[in-house]
Amino acid sequence: MLIRRVSILAIAMIAVSSTIALAKPTLLARQIIAQTPTSVPRPNPGKSGGWLKDLNLTSQQLQKIKEIRNQSKQQITQKSQEIRQGQQELHDLIAGTATKEQVRGKYNQIKLVKQQLADTQFENTLAIREILNPEQRQKFAERMYKKNPSPPARQN
Repeated sequence: MLIRRVSILAIAMIAVSSTIALAKPTLLARQIIAQTPTSVPRPNPGKSGGWLKDLNLTSQQLQKIKEIRNQSKQQITQKSQEIRQGQQELHDLIAGTATKEQVRGKYNQIKLVKQQLADTQFENTLAIREILNPEQRQKFAERMYKKNPSPPARQN
């Protein structure tokens, strides 16, 4: 009985931690999402595309960035939807009578899709980086890390 309770608690912790991981996307994911235009009106239209303006891009650079985004937009949307659906299915498995192997299989499936999404976003970032000159790259990197600065590494 104790083993069963501990197993249920462990599964619940895994589910919560993976939900938190989705709710708190990585820095790279935020950068790509920030680059993806949406149909939702922005609160301050004058600031729309601010990071692009900060880089002083040429019209040719802007066009190339737009092409990069458009090439992967459908794939990013699809992977994001797969993750949301998988999370719901994982929740249902945990709440239901699924075996440990079924729950683990769903978790691993979600983990794989998350990795594929992160890889696509990273490739977009690399492709955009190639378009930029050294000064623009510096500003681009500063902008990426400004949104979510990581704490300094602790030394033991």
